Amino acid sequence: AFVSAQQYTTVNGQRQFDDLADWGAYHGGEFSLGMGLTSSPTRPPAGGNYTKDGSAVGGTLLITMNPYISSGFDYTYAGFRTPGAVKNIRYTLEAQEVFAAFKFKWNLARRFRLYLPVGLGAATLRLTQRKDDMEYIRDKWAFAAYAGAGAEVDITPTVFAGLEYRYVQPFIQTGDLDPMGGSSRYFQFHHLFLRLGKRFD
Repeated sequence: AFVSAQQYTTVNGQRQFDDLADWGAYHGGEFSLGMGLTSSPTRPPAGGNYTKDGSAVGGTLLITMNPYISSGFDYTYAGFRTPGAVKNIRYTLEAQEVFAAFKFKWNLARRFRLYLPVGLGAATLRLTQRKDDMEYIRDKWAFAAYAGAGAEVDITPTVFAGLEYRYVQPFIQTGDLDPMGGSSRYFQFHHLFLRLGKRFD
């Protein structure tokens, strides 16, 4: 089935198959870096905030499957810190996200594109609680997914810049990291990135 899908020409009565890169599969790719802001609506039941707006950074490496779809890998780090103590406890939350990433693209103009980023993978969250001179650290790994929307414009034929929003859902409950004050509610994140990237052949 794989061979029959590949394009070919007939030379001297024999099939001459084109290189995969010539008919659209695995033709080049792109690497981009993202920096921006992150926020979370997740709060402890007792009140206050685990997460004040924080910062996020990450990188994405994608291979072009065809003009409309790319796939690859994505890593993001996000950090949050409460501005003040909540019932004498200060919280710091850190998230690391690793995904199999997909990018669905629409070229609206020669240099301008809209796209939908989607990812499936895992996330690890670390919640640090500090009270007086005591510090408690808890980590949790779990399945995670994201979806979003973005727009990008070509600066040169190979360099592009853009703006991207992601909604990230790690399947980790607040009670997994905060047994005393948490609940069955799942953490949620909103990332907003400025992205700068480069395409390669």
